[in-house]
Amino acid sequence: MSIRLAAKHGITNLSNYMLYNHMDKPQDLYTRLKINIDLCVELGISIYSFPMKYHPISDPAWFRNRNYLGDQWSRKFIRAIQAVLNSTKGKIGRGKSFFEEAFGESLEEFEKILWMPETFIIYRRRHDELLRKKLADRYTEFDGNETNLANEWWEKWCKAEPDTLAKAKGIICKGVFTDEICKTGDTFVDELLAFYLVRRD
Repeated sequence: MSIRLAAKHGITNLSNYMLYNHMDKPQDLYTRLKINIDLCVELGISIYSFPMKYHPISDPAWFRNRNYLGDQWSRKFIRAIQAVLNSTKGKIGRGKSFFEEAFGESLEEFEKILWMPETFIIYRRRHDELLRKKLADRYTEFDGNETNLANEWWEKWCKAEPDTLAKAKGIICKGVFTDEICKTGDTFVDELLAFYLVRRD
């Protein structure tokens, strides 16, 4: 309502800070960001959103510990959001296509990004052949290190049985990946976790 009122009176450049990792779910952050994008399109205005991770600074238990996690969040989800924001320079502007490339075209795509290996989030075009084809008119320069690992990971993920996927998620949500951690003795889980060992370089 306040955005519509501002637009009605000629205020067309706005910004807001968007808290996450408090009492919300990751999906709530996506929904709130998308509302801003939709309002930009509908009203012909510009809204810049700055997602900010909640931290209980008034609680002595967290004065020196910066690893606070909300009840609905995990270390992996926090890292995923930070990886996306790294690519967007920490802000979300009015471009719908830019938003959808960064956060996904739907909640389902957003949830996929939350679970995606961090390297594939940061270097999405390098590791996603389908995305490169989709955006071929916008991105024409490549570094010669392109792969299709993001889609190979997703294909493996989608083939996992519910119990197997739950076992993998229990490890992935902690957001720490080493050779030792990623060797569980379960062949399928280990093959899935191997994607999380792919480094940025």
